[in-house]
Amino acid sequence: MSGCAELFGPNVAEICTEHPHLCDDLNSDSWCRSEKAEIVGHRFRYQQPLTSEQQYNLIMLFEDYKACISKAANIEHIKYREKESDRMKGVITAQRELKRLARATRNDSNPLLSFYHWSRFGDEQALQRFMSAKQEGKLNTPELLIALASIEVKYDLEQTRQTLYRALSLYENDDNIDTEVFPTLVTISLEQEKYAQAYIWSIVAEEYEAHIEGNDKFSWAQRFNLNTRQLQRVADDIIDALDDGNFSASQLGLTLI
Repeated sequence: MSGCAELFGPNVAEICTEHPHLCDDLNSDSWCRSEKAEIVGHRFRYQQPLTSEQQYNLIMLFEDYKACISKAANIEHIKYREKESDRMKGVITAQRELKRLARATRNDSNPLLSFYHWSRFGDEQALQRFMSAKQEGKLNTPELLIALASIEVKYDLEQTRQTLYRALSLYENDDNIDTEVFPTLVTISLEQEKYAQAYIWSIVAEEYEAHIEGNDKFSWAQRFNLNTRQLQRVADDIIDALDDGNFSASQLGLTLI
């Protein structure tokens, strides 16, 4: 029933009419509609004080909103100058909220927030908290494992590959997969001179429309005499496994390629 209540709850317009304080500091025109809706919905659903996870989610929403509304604010609106001012209000709100949330979560031990403070501000203590969470076995979601991989890639490519494989194995389906995993796996494979792996993951990346800089799988195939038909089958099996939520690197034979 709670799921149904959320599905059929009030829309953004209704929320803003009944609770204007949740919307007044955001832009009022049609720019960044989806990003703005996510923030309004979050504000409506969750009352203060927020949990660590809710704070992290709100930070991510404001980062997306800031990126969008900052771009919109730089678009001159010759006829209606007030629209530019309205969008700048959104930019200022995003900046203010991100600073406020950063201050509030600076010492939070939540792994997501720890990684946020490390990746955005270079906070070494936050990095220590994140790596402690790893030692305690708390990095057990795709998002956390992908964050871990972004650290490991600087010193251990094979461990990074295994971490990304584990992240992929935790997705229940391919709806919310972070598709940047696939170009990363291509890059790692090329660095390790595992060209068959690079060929496979380039196919998977194309399936999920993930851009690969300098993707030249046909050149790799010709130069290293790859069995492209067999590698295409492996790639298809990977895509099917991701779709079904049962990705396993060992069962797919990736450890043998």
